[in-house]
Amino acid sequence: MQVHGPKHLKNIENQVLERLKNVRKITGKKMILANKQKYFDEVLEIYRTALTELIRSSTTYSTILSDIKDSYEGSLQIRDERIKQFIIHDLYAMPGTKDKLATCNEIYVLDGGFSSQLSRHVGSKIDGDPLWTARFLQTHPEEIVKTHLDFLRAGSDIISTNTYQASISAFVKHLGVSVEEGFNLIKRAVHLAQRARDTYTEECKSYHSKLRKILIAGSVGPYGATLNDGSEYSGNYIDEIPEKEIKDWHKPRLDALVEAGVDIIAFETIPCDKEALILIDMLKDYPLVKAWVSFSCKDDKSLSHGENFSEVAMKCWVRNPDQVLAVGVNCCSPKIVTKLTAGLESQLPIVIYPNSGEKFVPESGWKDDQCQPLHMFVKDWLQLNRVFGVTANKDQHDLERKHLIKENNALKESNLNLNFEVIKLKKEMGMLKDESFSDYLSLMRERDARYTLYFENVSLHLKLKELTGTNCPSEEAQSDPVILRIALDRCRDQLTSTQTELKRMREEYAETVPRRDHDWLEAKYFDLEKQLRAVHAEYDELQNNHKRITALKKSIEEELIECRDRCRELERAGTPRPHWEICADFIGGGRERWWQLANDLSSRNKLRALLKEFGPAAESEHLEYFDGLGTDPAIPPYLRYEGKVRNLRISRREVSVVINDVWLGKSRHGQAMTMQDYLTKYFEDRYQQSSVRAEWAYNVCAGAEQMLDEPQVKLFWGVLHGHLGEDIYWGLRAQWMLLKDQLHKHSKDGETITLDEFERVARASFSLKSEVDIKNMVDVVKKQLKMKINSNEINLDKLLRENEEGFDRVELARELFRQRQLAQDKYIREVVAELGGHHGSRAVSVDNLKRAFALVDPAINHIRMERYIRWAFSNQTSELSAISPLPLRTIVARLAAGDIERVGPRSKAPRRHYK
Repeated sequence: MQVHGPKHLKNIENQVLERLKNVRKITGKKMILANKQKYFDEVLEIYRTALTELIRSSTTYSTILSDIKDSYEGSLQIRDERIKQFIIHDLYAMPGTKDKLATCNEIYVLDGGFSSQLSRHVGSKIDGDPLWTARFLQTHPEEIVKTHLDFLRAGSDIISTNTYQASISAFVKHLGVSVEEGFNLIKRAVHLAQRARDTYTEECKSYHSKLRKILIAGSVGPYGATLNDGSEYSGNYIDEIPEKEIKDWHKPRLDALVEAGVDIIAFETIPCDKEALILIDMLKDYPLVKAWVSFSCKDDKSLSHGENFSEVAMKCWVRNPDQVLAVGVNCCSPKIVTKLTAGLESQLPIVIYPNSGEKFVPESGWKDDQCQPLHMFVKDWLQLNRVFGVTANKDQHDLERKHLIKENNALKESNLNLNFEVIKLKKEMGMLKDESFSDYLSLMRERDARYTLYFENVSLHLKLKELTGTNCPSEEAQSDPVILRIALDRCRDQLTSTQTELKRMREEYAETVPRRDHDWLEAKYFDLEKQLRAVHAEYDELQNNHKRITALKKSIEEELIECRDRCRELERAGTPRPHWEICADFIGGGRERWWQLANDLSSRNKLRALLKEFGPAAESEHLEYFDGLGTDPAIPPYLRYEGKVRNLRISRREVSVVINDVWLGKSRHGQAMTMQDYLTKYFEDRYQQSSVRAEWAYNVCAGAEQMLDEPQVKLFWGVLHGHLGEDIYWGLRAQWMLLKDQLHKHSKDGETITLDEFERVARASFSLKSEVDIKNMVDVVKKQLKMKINSNEINLDKLLRENEEGFDRVELARELFRQRQLAQDKYIREVVAELGGHHGSRAVSVDNLKRAFALVDPAINHIRMERYIRWAFSNQTSELSAISPLPLRTIVARLAAGDIERVGPRSKAPRRHYK
């Protein structure tokens, strides 16, 4: 690469200066920004060409780089100023507006559409949000300050706080903040506006501009704005919302604005007279604060709610003339403003800040009302000599502004690339300097070495002269001593390095095996490795066989368990085959007679033949019918019937279904009735004919009597005849429902649960059960679901499924009933032991039984204890002190027949003896 010198660099600088002379530079504070931008673009192009030439010629440094950087920064600054100029153009570009404002001393310029300008800084639209622009008080406070500054730089005398749609209740609901934090957010809006005012004041001082008195207006929107449905443009809500609720809603907002230090209050977009008068009255609570009221109107005469604008405006002015600064309209079409204000009194100040001609339609939002441009109406408004303001929603300069922003970003990117190029060139220059300095050091070291050799040579020559005493060298010294000295030093260095290498090799190969031993050991290693692979293969095969046999064993064990369960089920449900040969020993004629009677007959016919042989009672007529027990009052009501009752021969399952149906019906309708009375009502409700009713009553009772081996049927039979307490069934059902609800609650998906989780749920639900009881429950679950050995998931639907025979037919429910009966027996035995269990005829009083319960079950309460005592003494009405003692044997029998359950564990304290 060719590197040019300073002369070439000077030529480039001269070319730049020559081109800059041809560019006309315009100076002055009032020069047009577009011309400024054009000037900097031309300068920038000149410097870009010079930089290209510098890079091509590899010149590493020049002051031109600094000039290029300054030009880029100037160009960027001018483009930023042009963007700001387009932002404020909406106000000063209107024909005649600037001159009018300068001549009217009583006119104040308000800020514009805050949401439109704020969206340009935030970068997104905010229409439709329930908080509107107030949401950005929490998320974009700096953008709010920038928006206020835009309007101040555009000439606004009064700026409004970003609180139009802000309320503490809305902040709490939509931002999740506390009431105090919502109050502080409204105060923050005022502080942000104050920051913008202070910043603008400092700018005016730095540019020696005329200072203006800037006022901050606390924006207060109507109650309908918080509904977020356009109600501020209809006012319909005022007919339904009480006055107190509106006051309570506005009060915290006004407190926050006044406390934060606003200059005035702006009641904006008020759609009805009722809310306006409420606000005017509330203003009296702040005697040092002044405000204006602006309304939203639907036409050139009426407010949005329908009231006459002129009348309402005068009401507000007369209501509080000391604090109301002005009355006017906002956020409406500009073409109706002149007619609206024409009917007002001349001394009444007016505030006007309409939109750019849009009209709000509740069903579809803002629609264009085909209005003329805003500046066409300004002349008429200025003639009013009152307060003036504009809230516009214009986007006519957005396209050009976006284009400038795009160019600005491109220039910034170019500037960044040029900075990277400058850094790269500086780095290359540094590398060149480092390389040159390295060469210089090498040359210096070589020079020092040559000097050293020279002086050593001179020293050796001098010593040789001293030894020989002559100037002529001897024959032995004909060789050059310098060469000999250098050769000797080299030999010594080689000897040292060789000795070091030899020492290193000895240390490294001290434990090295000789080659022949290595070959023999390697061959032996290969043989052993081959044998090991064979052993591994054999082991893997044996391992696979073991796994296969183990899996087969588990499968056979599971099938064996399943077969056993099926056999038990068949044994329980099936009817055993009778040994008919035994009948020959009980009839006359012996085996020959029995053979003649029973040969080739079915079991049913054999039974009939046997019964016929025994006597007339065995006739078929007696197998088909029951004899009615009559209508004597001693007969249970459900069995009172005269005549024969047909034997329906209902199955065991049908008996269980009827019993479960009776329990379910009694739980819904007849818990206060005795079982006999409810069973009579049950049959009467289902069968209208007395014969059919008797058939079912007799058959169910006969079937239940034959199924007393079933615990659930035995419980029903005992309750029916008054031998057992009905609360036993309800207690078991409550335990079952508790376990069922807890299992569903702790399951992951409502369908499955693990065995460990089942144990935890059972232990938490039944705290008095022992570990053995919990383990038995788990075993019953495994057996009921026929779970495999490695299975851990429990299907709750299969486990807790109830059929028509009732929940007590489920094996888990039977296990609960069994454990409940055992726990009750143990509990009663402890109570009996405290009563003196060896003397069955001993009389037991109420106090004795009460003391026994208190000792055995310290956690029992008085209500439960009284219920147990009344059950034991069969007395539900008398006072406890009036109940006579009963024998211990009777007390024990009654307790065993009732629902007696322990409440808590027995105390571990020493037993206390009572006399």
